[in-house]
Amino acid sequence: MNRSTAVFIFMLVLGIAACKDNRQPRQTERAFYYWKTVFAPTSYEKQRADSLGVTTLYIKLFDVVWNKTKQAPEPVAKLLVKDTAWLLQKNVIPAVFITNECFYGLDSGQTVLLAKNINSLADKLAMQNGFGSYPELQIDCDWSETTRNRYFQLLRVLKTLNGKRRVAVTIRLHQVKYRQSSGVPPVDRGLLMCYNMGDLQQVNIKNSIIDAQEFQRYIQRISTYPLPLDAGLPLFSWVVVFENGRFEGLIRNAMDLSGQPAIFKWSGAGYLVLKDTLLGGRPIKSGQFLRPENSDFEIVKTVGGLLSGKLNSHRLCVALYHLDSLTLNKYSLYELESIYNSLR
Repeated sequence: MNRSTAVFIFMLVLGIAACKDNRQPRQTERAFYYWKTVFAPTSYEKQRADSLGVTTLYIKLFDVVWNKTKQAPEPVAKLLVKDTAWLLQKNVIPAVFITNECFYGLDSGQTVLLAKNINSLADKLAMQNGFGSYPELQIDCDWSETTRNRYFQLLRVLKTLNGKRRVAVTIRLHQVKYRQSSGVPPVDRGLLMCYNMGDLQQVNIKNSIIDAQEFQRYIQRISTYPLPLDAGLPLFSWVVVFENGRFEGLIRNAMDLSGQPAIFKWSGAGYLVLKDTLLGGRPIKSGQFLRPENSDFEIVKTVGGLLSGKLNSHRLCVALYHLDSLTLNKYSLYELESIYNSLR
């Protein structure tokens, strides 16, 4: 190594060190999603969350779905809390999931009524379970260009009804990339869902849950997004079922297929079913194709690091999806710590 090269490397190292020293450390609030109808976390789930220093829980209060018979939206899967003591040790953020279908047939007056009904039921369930003074209401809906105006109207009504309480929404990556057609929700904050990146119904997709290369196609506009953003990262896995190249459904938390070569034969990007069987309690037929998808630790951490460089906020909440024993068992405490720390 000649002298000029050595000097250059020395100056580069000094420059990198100076940049690190000058950068303000980001304050991250650790969170988990809890997406089950009955809130009864196991002792393992609680211990794991506490060991990680998790202070916030996003709790799904209920879903809002379209009732075809009544031709109206209605709430289903309302939350039942069986462990209030541990829940109330956390910062609780209620979440409400609304199917996009709910907005297809609503007029302006019906949208206002829906917002009032959602807010009233959210307050009622929160009061019943001891967290009536919650600081933020999160709405989860994969809105489209067609439903954008009605959905945004609902959000504006919720903002008015909640006064000083924050109203937040989940935001998909495509809604950031295609901001002009998707619009920007009229709320206080967004939580960017860094998962479900590909079309899972396409048989040639490698991993529709999370893919670092695919993620880079979406990140250029994150730094200029006009809402403060929190981050959601996946821990879940599933098996996607195909028959004759056609999507047939999902099996969640399925077992490892590699240990049964007499039933599942590896074929390219997934497994060919050799004979009829049961998987996760679901009948699987010979000839079907199964594509296991998971949230690989290294990929999740890489996506977290890529996102960290695009977020301008010095404070954000990092939420992992979700608090479940079968999911958490796949990760060491070190790995979960590393995922959270990727956004520092």
